[in-house]
Amino acid sequence: MTAHRPTARSILLLLAASGALAAPASGSGLASRGTVPAKLVFPVVGTVSYSDDFGDPRAQGGHPGNDILAERRAPVVAVESGKITFWTTSATAGCMLYLYGKSGTMYEYIHLNNDLTARNDNRGSCVAGVAYAPGLTDGQEVAAGELIGYVGDSGDANGIHPHLHFELHPGGGRPVSPYPWLKRAVPLATGATLSQPVTPAVRALSY
Repeated sequence: MTAHRPTARSILLLLAASGALAAPASGSGLASRGTVPAKLVFPVVGTVSYSDDFGDPRAQGGHPGNDILAERRAPVVAVESGKITFWTTSATAGCMLYLYGKSGTMYEYIHLNNDLTARNDNRGSCVAGVAYAPGLTDGQEVAAGELIGYVGDSGDANGIHPHLHFELHPGGGRPVSPYPWLKRAVPLATGATLSQPVTPAVRALSY
C-alpha cells in the first residue's frame, strides 16, 4: 500500500485553513524562547495510534518519548517552524532527524523509513526521498506542517510495526512527555486516532 504524500504546499494550505498558521495574539502561541508552543502540528499525517508511554521501561532506561504507530511511509511533518539536522549513524535509532524549533524546543524524529518497497526490505538508506522528504537537506529551514520524512522501522525497530518515536526537549534540554502536546496538536488529515494503546511489541523496543 502506498501512503498518500502531500506536498508542502498542500500541507501549508491545510494549516492555513485550520488556523494553525494564524499569527498568535500577544501572550499566546509561541511563548518565550525555550517554552514549547501551546499547540503543535501533529507530526504524522493520517491514521495513527499512540499512548502516553513516556517513561515506560526500556533496555537503556525509561522511554524518552512517545511511539506513534502509522502505516509504513506515512508522511512525517514539522511540528513547528525551525531547522532540520540529520542523524544517520545510530544503530538503535536508525534514520532520524532533529528539528530545532523557533521556540527553542528541540524535537527528535526516530525510526524513519529505510525501505524501498511497501515491504520491510531494508534496501534504502537515510537519505532524502527514502527516510527524508525529497530534496530536504541537512540544516534546512522548514515551516510548520512541511513534509520532512516518512514513518518506518529503521534501527532497532526493524521488523516491528512501523512507527515514529517522537521526543520533545524544551529549551533543548531533557526530554518531557510529548503526550499532552500530541493530544491537542493540529492533525493535517482526518482519521487520526489520538489515544489508542500502543501494542506490546512496540513497548519492547529500546527506543
